[in-house]
Amino acid sequence: MSQATMTRRELIETAAIAGGGIAALHMASQATPAVAAEAAALNPQDEDYTSYTVDVAPLFEPLQVGDLTFRNRFVKSPAGSDTLFRNEVNETHVLNEGFLTYYENFAKGGAAAVFMETAISWFVSYGIKEGEAYHNGWLFTQEAPVHELLAPLCERIHKHGAYAGIQLANPSVGDLNEATKELFAQGQDMAVELCQEYQKAGFDLIEIHSSATQWIKNLLSARFNKREDEYGPQSVENRTRFTCELIQKIKAACPGITIQVLMDGVEDCDSLIGDNDAYITIEDSVANAKAFEAAGADTIYLRLSVPGKHVSQFAPDLMFSGYKCEGVTGFGTRFDFSQHFGGMVQSEYSGTAMLLKCAAEFKKNLSIPVSAAGCMDARLAPDLLTNAVVDGKIDYFMMTRALTVDPELPNKLQAGLRDEIAPCCHCLHCHNKGGNALYTRDGGAEYCRVNARTQLAFTDQMPEGYEYIPAETPKKVVVVGAGPAGLEAARVAAMRGHTVTLFEKDAQVGGLVRTAHAFKGEHERLGDLIDYLAHQQEVYGVNVVTGTEATPEIIAAEEPDVVIIATGGKRESKLEGAIPFDEIATADLGERVIILGAGAQAIDATLWLQAQGKKVQIVHADPASEVGKEQSMWVRTYVIPQITSQGTKIWNDCTVDGLSEEGLAITMKWGVQKVLPCDSVVEIYDMVPNTELADALADKYEVYTIGDAASPWNIGLAIRSGNLTARKF
Repeated sequence: MSQATMTRRELIETAAIAGGGIAALHMASQATPAVAAEAAALNPQDEDYTSYTVDVAPLFEPLQVGDLTFRNRFVKSPAGSDTLFRNEVNETHVLNEGFLTYYENFAKGGAAAVFMETAISWFVSYGIKEGEAYHNGWLFTQEAPVHELLAPLCERIHKHGAYAGIQLANPSVGDLNEATKELFAQGQDMAVELCQEYQKAGFDLIEIHSSATQWIKNLLSARFNKREDEYGPQSVENRTRFTCELIQKIKAACPGITIQVLMDGVEDCDSLIGDNDAYITIEDSVANAKAFEAAGADTIYLRLSVPGKHVSQFAPDLMFSGYKCEGVTGFGTRFDFSQHFGGMVQSEYSGTAMLLKCAAEFKKNLSIPVSAAGCMDARLAPDLLTNAVVDGKIDYFMMTRALTVDPELPNKLQAGLRDEIAPCCHCLHCHNKGGNALYTRDGGAEYCRVNARTQLAFTDQMPEGYEYIPAETPKKVVVVGAGPAGLEAARVAAMRGHTVTLFEKDAQVGGLVRTAHAFKGEHERLGDLIDYLAHQQEVYGVNVVTGTEATPEIIAAEEPDVVIIATGGKRESKLEGAIPFDEIATADLGERVIILGAGAQAIDATLWLQAQGKKVQIVHADPASEVGKEQSMWVRTYVIPQITSQGTKIWNDCTVDGLSEEGLAITMKWGVQKVLPCDSVVEIYDMVPNTELADALADKYEVYTIGDAASPWNIGLAIRSGNLTARKF
């Protein structure tokens, strides 16, 4: 029987027989006619965009930007981080070590330039006292000159041969249509004075933020700008006048400074698709950029403008979150990138390099360098981005997340060590603040799923900082379980000088990350994460034993000093007749499926089932705010509306009464009882700790229980648990 005529059940069974089991499920699902038809209908994907066949040397050729010579094409963009808020700057006037080292590491890792986020919002506008400058809740006062405060940062960056940049920004505060020309001039003068302080501190580049929700970006848009004077939107000259004047004043006051203008390449409405009459087109933006160049701008940095969801403007790959969900808006609709944004956005790379086509249009019309943001990850897509530079489509890449995961990305890629670069997984835990109040339950400290040191270095949890301190006494260490927690613990312990043996009962490493990969698809690059962690075991000499369940007897034979238990959490069954999650790949589910549980695993499974044409309902005992709770609030913001828009009803605050031929009986929190007709019920409850093996070994060895075995949550906290534990002995 040919693949084209096989049923889905036959495809899954074939994959399972071949040894893939649930991890092979993704490959089978890609081949089904229903899923393939959906992918072909909207935003089809290029499956080969991650290829690595060319020499990446062009990415390391120097580039002239104003008076500066970039050593390569990698630049850390001015996105913020929690590192800045670890002490009260307005009281101590000293930048903390975590912040300084965080930025120093980007320069040390090979970036050509490193931008700090906005230090001071500079404009005098409505709602802000005259002369007061602020940044997200803390003030710079005249007691500590700005240049003295920021000079140590520039010194750290310059020490490693990189240039230091800083963003000049002002949020949209007040009505620009009521602002007087005198206020405009005063604001420009304040900005110039601030730029002089920045240059005195040692900054080489100033980025003028004229994108997204910025006050001066709104002058470029007829959606906001209703002025009828010389700053109105009626002509290119008028709408760019303020920014051009600002560029000229900064250049005059700061000789030798390089100015980068951050601007929107093209925009479209996501909160109400089709309502885009006054939105900025590619023709508008190119004309604006030409005016900025004529005024003295040295380089242009492009972002995508998606006004309804600010996060999409710097992380547009979020629009590809969820299995077969390319183009989701976060409002229950989907973009058709062949038409929306004037067809200028490339969507075939799962959110990677979305602005290459747009940047190429700017390159045709400008003589200054052009860069862009939006998952410009050369580890992920080396051929794509190298060829883009060679073909003159773009000059350099503005990036934060890929460098946050691995600050050494440029150096490693240049050395031919792509497989040693930690991969960004597009999970957006690193920007997990603000946004819709519905999804802020976990809006505390930001963190990186893959790099546990990001945001933790120099805190109480990791006071030693970013470095791995060699062990004072090398020990024999046994790690049980090769999921993300166990792989990370083994990696770090071996890196510190311990002798490590890692046991995994399955034939492959990866644990539940392999399962997550099957249900999430390729977008989050979880296959890359498994490959990276597996290769790290080779790099640091971990003895990996697969296909072996580590019993107390097998562990004893190793004569370990330390045992780390990373066996993962346990699953509980609460309903007779329900299908366990582990059997979802092969069970005959029928058309109508009810999922019990609403954590990240349940949400991923729902999206996967929807892509097969299943009609899904979710029933759980917690409030609506708990749905998908282990995911970042940003991923939830996109996938939950997608789930519900496809017909899935989420029953919150419910108890399950039983399962019969009529369906699933539930009672809602106010006492109303319902029977939900269904063909099958799948249990995907939150997992529970698994400590039996640890308890059995506790009196024999130094034992640590980590990851889901200790406290089930998500991949990021599992990796953090492994990293922190392996630093303890």
